[in-house]
Amino acid sequence: MRFAEEILLLLLNEETGYFAPIPEWKMSCALAGGVLMDLALEDRIDADLDTLTLIDSSPTGDELLDPVLEEIASESRAHPPRYWIERIARRANRISDAAFDRLVKQGILDFDSGGFWSLSRKVSRTGRYPLVDGTSGDEIKGRITRILLTDEIPGPRDIAIIGLLNNCGGVPTLLEKEEYEQAQERIELLSGMDLIGRTIGDAVRSSYRPPESLRTVRRRTMPTLGLVDILRSRSFRAGNLPKFFAEQSEALGPVYQLKVGGSKLVVLASAKLNRWTGRKGRLLLRTRDYLEGFQTEWGTARSVASMDGADHFRLRKAMRAGVSKAVVEDRLDDVFAIGRKKFGEWSIGTAIPGETACQHLIGEQIADLTVSTAPMDVLDDLLAFEYRALLVHVFGLLPRFTLRTPRMKRYKARVMELYTHIHATHTPAQRQGERRDLADDLLELHQGDPQFLPETDLGFAFIAAIIAGHYTASAMAFAIYELLAKPDLRERIVAEADALFSNGDPVAADLNPAAIDVTHRFIMESLRLHPIIPVHRRTAMNSIEIDGLEIPPYTTVLIAFTAPHFLDKHFKDPDKFDIDRYLPPREEHRQVGAYAPFGTGTHICAGRRWTELQMVANLLLIARHLDLEMVPANYKLKISAFPKLSPAKSFKFQVKRYRHPIETGAAS
Repeated sequence: MRFAEEILLLLLNEETGYFAPIPEWKMSCALAGGVLMDLALEDRIDADLDTLTLIDSSPTGDELLDPVLEEIASESRAHPPRYWIERIARRANRISDAAFDRLVKQGILDFDSGGFWSLSRKVSRTGRYPLVDGTSGDEIKGRITRILLTDEIPGPRDIAIIGLLNNCGGVPTLLEKEEYEQAQERIELLSGMDLIGRTIGDAVRSSYRPPESLRTVRRRTMPTLGLVDILRSRSFRAGNLPKFFAEQSEALGPVYQLKVGGSKLVVLASAKLNRWTGRKGRLLLRTRDYLEGFQTEWGTARSVASMDGADHFRLRKAMRAGVSKAVVEDRLDDVFAIGRKKFGEWSIGTAIPGETACQHLIGEQIADLTVSTAPMDVLDDLLAFEYRALLVHVFGLLPRFTLRTPRMKRYKARVMELYTHIHATHTPAQRQGERRDLADDLLELHQGDPQFLPETDLGFAFIAAIIAGHYTASAMAFAIYELLAKPDLRERIVAEADALFSNGDPVAADLNPAAIDVTHRFIMESLRLHPIIPVHRRTAMNSIEIDGLEIPPYTTVLIAFTAPHFLDKHFKDPDKFDIDRYLPPREEHRQVGAYAPFGTGTHICAGRRWTELQMVANLLLIARHLDLEMVPANYKLKISAFPKLSPAKSFKFQVKRYRHPIETGAAS
């Protein structure tokens, strides 16, 4: 294992899923120092306090080391170690990315889509690392802590890593305050035992952030868009908010301001800023502010959507299994059964509202898979109350009294009954012999730590996945529209469906990439062209500076993560529905930060793989059983922009005929 990997493991906080709080520049210098230490041990360089000397420029074969070695070899004159520390520290993000990728591939770390890392279950259980040569090594935090607090004799690598950690200020993050005070003399002793390690360590400690990385002294005026300018936009008026944000990004730059009435909203709209959000967002942006009123309406103080930091990470981990793709794979038979049941309610020749039909289809599937209940009698009430609460508390488009009407009070009472029903059906006796679901995981967390997840927050946690299903349902409605509008692609999806269902219902193993290639790329393109949530709304909790533009604390920030979907530099001819853009060599979705239908940063949708598979399964089921057509046949899509992007109520379809019987999943 390389020093950079060991530094990351030492500074990873298991409770937050991120680094211990040491200055970012010191962290970057420590990673740079780690690479130089490895190059010294590989006999490629030598160093003293004044000069770092190249000994051998031949590559090591290691992607962490060789780019730095090549850079050193290209320099015509010698420089002191501090020079190289500061220079290499500028590439620290690339070093850490490569190191994290290796740690995940080796089974040492698990990676969560929100940008969180944690020790793999195997390492946590055994305290040993699986290494690439087939051997294993001691978990480094335990090993280094033991060396610092006992008389154990350390090896040369441990001495070097202690020196690097000490000089970047990381040792106090490993030890309790009293332990650190008692061990300070030993820490200093060990840090100075190795000459090269001391030289590089001193360079790490004395390095400072280069001038170009400091907060810039210049201030540019924030580009601003007023209400009149906003309303002039054809894309805005059409409800295509991602395209609107993209157009403004091209005209004004990736950071600009919307001025509406007395409110000012700063928009971040670029692939680069999507990546920035994932790296810096947790340190600078807060989530809870705009959701407080919305959550209060549901009787909860906080949720996974409004939490930040360690609490968000902890709840997200507890929910991970219950919203994973594996749940859909394990329950495909139930997904298909519910789908066929809903198809039976779609009468031949009758115009069916597309959005409503998909809400019922997806809503019942998600409720069954997450909380083992069928809330069809309350699903419409839940949806209506959610929409009203969003318009009141999140968008501010309606006054609060509109949530106090007799009808809304009745809807809310029905939701509270659903809370009670889920809780009552998840007692140990009721759940004996049943498949574990998300509600079981949440109840286990509640029972283990009722302060962290109290009863007052538990009910909303139960139905949060069903609420999220409302967004999946809108995405499904868009996909059905595109299926009916693209007959050539429809024929290819029908062919995939017929092949998969020819001998009965497929199982998870049958839905391999080759078997669902067209359908999966179709869903990906539908999600790109029709993202349901176009922005994340956040509050700047610290001063932010991007490209010389100042964003003060308390500013409302809109992260327009879907804007790159409509930028031609990322997606050629972005208004065109083109599933081939995901094939080699184009693979446009692999551009960092460009394809983000599920959000970005720590709050990226935890169930995104579930959603993709559920949509693929339902589209294949529709293609297998139903011959649908648009009503009217020449209908052109209209978008409803609030409280989320969805097909307008005018989108309808009808069943022309059943291609195969829906009563059974047997081959027909």
